[in-house]
Amino acid sequence: MLRAVSDYLLAAGQWRGQNRGAKPDSPPKMLMTAASRSLSVLGLADAADLAALRAEYDPAPTPDPPPHDRPKAASELPPAPPNSPPAGPAPSR
Repeated sequence: MLRAVSDYLLAAGQWRGQNRGAKPDSPPKMLMTAASRSLSVLGLADAADLAALRAEYDPAPTPDPPPHDRPKAASELPPAPPNSPPAGPAPSR
């Protein structure tokens, strides 16, 4: 519907070629500006709506957490097999 209104405003502004050489604040130029702005508003609203829908239903994947460069603590390691030497640095002699 707004497209039809915009087309009508544009046609009214161009009627009998009144827009040629008209000043920016003249009625023909103002009608043409109104037609252009009404379509710009629709384009902006459509882009905002699409962005909101994508953010809700198709979010960007979250990156995996970076791997840790530090060695794991003994409490984070799985249990040692039976009859294995104790973990940690060898005692100095």
